[in-house]
Amino acid sequence: MIVVDTNILAHFWLPSDHTELCEQLFQWDSDWVAPVLWKSKFRNVVILYMRKKLIDLPEALQISEKAENQMKEREFHVNSVQVYDLADKSNCSSYDCELISLAEELDIKLITMDKQILRSFPGRCAKPSDVLNS
Repeated sequence: MIVVDTNILAHFWLPSDHTELCEQLFQWDSDWVAPVLWKSKFRNVVILYMRKKLIDLPEALQISEKAENQMKEREFHVNSVQVYDLADKSNCSSYDCELISLAEELDIKLITMDKQILRSFPGRCAKPSDVLNS
């Protein structure tokens, strides 16, 4: 089981230079979990793809439905006190600290491509390529 950042989910479901890497990550460990917040962040990415005319509305709805089905019953609420504590100890946003909070709560790795999170919490998170090459 791994906590996945929304950027991993976005690259997995939307065409990008990192899609293949995220597909390999899914083959390595398909038990992905995330804070409930993932869905709102994912919608923002999908809307960005729509605005850039990379996908249309029907594609956006289909991709979102597939992603939501994948993450159904894999969404977790996080502890606000822990999120504030993590934010106080880093320069990460509350959104990012929710990911770290969940990873700490479940005592598992957060997989992300976010450089700020990777720098701030090197013991708790990793890039997809790090875990695939280990």
